[in-house]
Amino acid sequence: MKDKAKIARNITLMGALLDLSLGVVKILVGKLYFSQALITDGIHSLSDLLSDFFVLVMAKISFSEADKNHPYGHGKFENLGTIVIGVLLLVVGMGMAYDSYEVLFSVVERPKPGYLTALIALLSILGKEWIFRKTKKVGEELKSSMIIANAWHSRTDAISSIVILVGIICSIFINQKIDLLIAFAVSVYIGKIGYDFIKQALIELVDTSLDEETTGKIKEIVMRIDGVRGFHNLRSRKIGNQAILDINIEVNPFISVSEGHQIATWVARSIMDKIEDIYDVTVHTDVEDDRIEGEEFVSHEHELLPLRNIVQQEIKSVLSASEFERICQLNLHYLNGKLNVELVLKSEEFADQIKEKMINIELINKTDILLLR
Repeated sequence: MKDKAKIARNITLMGALLDLSLGVVKILVGKLYFSQALITDGIHSLSDLLSDFFVLVMAKISFSEADKNHPYGHGKFENLGTIVIGVLLLVVGMGMAYDSYEVLFSVVERPKPGYLTALIALLSILGKEWIFRKTKKVGEELKSSMIIANAWHSRTDAISSIVILVGIICSIFINQKIDLLIAFAVSVYIGKIGYDFIKQALIELVDTSLDEETTGKIKEIVMRIDGVRGFHNLRSRKIGNQAILDINIEVNPFISVSEGHQIATWVARSIMDKIEDIYDVTVHTDVEDDRIEGEEFVSHEHELLPLRNIVQQEIKSVLSASEFERICQLNLHYLNGKLNVELVLKSEEFADQIKEKMINIELINKTDILLLR
């Protein structure tokens, strides 16, 4: 995690230095050579600088190890960082659109932009596209939505610079109002990018499940494990760039607890080994699909059946002391909402009497008598 935080910090600092340089140059040249579009682009670059600073802070937190207070890690901070970047883009876009609109309908005649503004826009395109590609590559390697969002923040600057370059050229040779129209269009585009980031981050913050393709792969993995008869209650939620999963697997009801646990361990390990973005899996071992008909997930409103101590007391109450002493093992099976009892006796002596008396116990659905071998 420390290495990831360091990699994220280095690429973000590189982008911040570029954003600072381009932002200052574009605003100065835009003011000196009368290009509202270039000024707008310069403000956009400085907004990138603010997001770079925020990413530096959030990356340090989100890539830190899980601790006592955050046992599932700090991935949600990454979603928060993405939302802040999105809000920043949205606000900057709206502000720049308003400024461009006011100047566009101003009665004051504006001079045409100078040729240097076109050169600065071209340099911005090259610089921002370069940092976009590097940052996006790092974000994909780290599987960080926040770093990728910051990369696209840089890409919006490159795209806006392309549009602004076209606008400047048109303003110089055709009509200076084109420069303002371009500035307004770019502002709206920047706001749209911000909205998209906010929307996606909010989806992840409210524990949205994994996509259908990934879920399908998980189902295939589970059903290939020896001993798994079926599954239900497959639930997942994203935490930052990773996800956690829980699932109920159905196994033979008459195997040992330790075998059921081993099957569950195989299921969890296989999923984490084959689906890279899942870092934690909780597997519940079931003997049947105990969902209420029509429900997608298991309800906890089922009627509770008696546990061992109550069952033993009921058996003692109907059997004589000598009959009860013949029982060397008591196995309980909870199937289809009913309790089945399996008694292992030391010998055939009293077997018929015991089975006949067991019928009188209402809480027991079925009794099987086995002999110790």
